[in-house]
Amino acid sequence: MTGRQRIIAALNRQTPDAVPTMEWTMHPRVMKDMNGVANDLDFAVKAGLDGVAISLDYSRKTIDDKHFVDEWGVTRVSYDDYPNPVGYPIKTMADFEKHFIPDPDAEFRFDKIKNAMSEVGDEIAVVARVKDVFSQPRDMMGFEDFLMGFYLEPELIEALMKMCVTHSTKIAKNLVELGVEAIVIGDDIANNTGLLMRPEMYMEQVYPYFKELVGNFKDLGLLVIKHSDGDLRAVLDELVDTGIDCLDPIDPLGNMDMAHMKKTYGERIALKGNVDCVSTLVDKSPAHVRKETAQCILDGSIGGGHIISSSNSIHRGISPVNYQVFLDTVKELGTYPIDENRLKEVISE
Repeated sequence: MTGRQRIIAALNRQTPDAVPTMEWTMHPRVMKDMNGVANDLDFAVKAGLDGVAISLDYSRKTIDDKHFVDEWGVTRVSYDDYPNPVGYPIKTMADFEKHFIPDPDAEFRFDKIKNAMSEVGDEIAVVARVKDVFSQPRDMMGFEDFLMGFYLEPELIEALMKMCVTHSTKIAKNLVELGVEAIVIGDDIANNTGLLMRPEMYMEQVYPYFKELVGNFKDLGLLVIKHSDGDLRAVLDELVDTGIDCLDPIDPLGNMDMAHMKKTYGERIALKGNVDCVSTLVDKSPAHVRKETAQCILDGSIGGGHIISSSNSIHRGISPVNYQVFLDTVKELGTYPIDENRLKEVISE
């Protein structure tokens, strides 16, 4: 099977010939140290990954060597290659009503995705990164004002989330026309202690728009991966009920357990994750990485429906040695039919 076929099979809760692996982001330093390349697509080919995540193209206006304004009007500062928002264009409903919304049909928006699909063909799955309804309003208002807005300006919050449904649905229609089969919607709604707001508030004010958007994606025929770090247990049943095809990353630091998730939800959704990228892939011994990877395969991969990966991304702090051990272990132990006894031997070594 090709990498694309493995990813698609896993998302359909089927059993491919081997457990597929992919990451949402790859830090250039790690890629260069491992394979001498700094491009996600080139690295995926060289490292034998089965999928690659590609973002949409949004224009930016440079302020200085660290600051820029993105196409949504959000001022950002690049810190450790992550564009943190520091300036927010939306304070009131009047701001929103006159605010420019990027054109979801702009041809350049899809250039990176088209190029990736042209380059890898059927060999690697190209998963498009799309916003859902939480992080775009958060970045446009600033996190504090956004959360306060649920109490003080619910009409504004509602308008922003409706805008997100409309915009991302149009984006998804264009992606389907290009031949994209799977998307990841990557808005974090939790941290290690639970949701970023009361579960009751999430269900009342956010969930209806999230569910509508997932329904739109599914109506278009897309496979939908929902990403969120943290402890999602308060709304797990409801997230699964939206019709998502996969949940990621089953965050081990957020009290999310892969074996429990597989047993409880494995017949309804695929799972992606979750070898710890905070410690295990950073500074643990190669032997520890090998054992944790084997445990993840044992907990999540039996019967298919699993994409193994880090618990978030391959960030700057990841040890190239440890990530290579992870990849080697997946290749060695992740071939179907999976040898459960061999996995247990490795775990007990």
